[in-house]
Amino acid sequence: MSAVALIRQCNDAGIRLQARGDRLHIVAPAGTVTPELRQRLAEYKADVLALHAIRSRLLALAGTLGIPRRVIDALPAEGLEATAQQVAACEGLKDGHGDPLPHALLVFYLKELARRVAT
Repeated sequence: MSAVALIRQCNDAGIRLQARGDRLHIVAPAGTVTPELRQRLAEYKADVLALHAIRSRLLALAGTLGIPRRVIDALPAEGLEATAQQVAACEGLKDGHGDPLPHALLVFYLKELARRVAT
């Protein structure tokens, strides 16, 4: 199972996962969080938090670029996961202008997503 699959499973069960700092907050209907699910959430906590963090970064950046929130909301979970992996791989690197590469990557990615959603 991947973090994306786990998040989907939670969404399908009506369970909301919220990132609060380095903690994963669970809002769930009574009886939906089984001991097995709680264990999987603990195992994938870092990955789930990373996906929440990248989504938050995308939302904040979209706001500064004037890109509508619906562009981020339309992003499939797999795209979010791939973006998180790419940003993590670029941490500490700079682009040709000396700007942080993860930021440049996210700007490019958001502009491309906005273009695709508009067409």
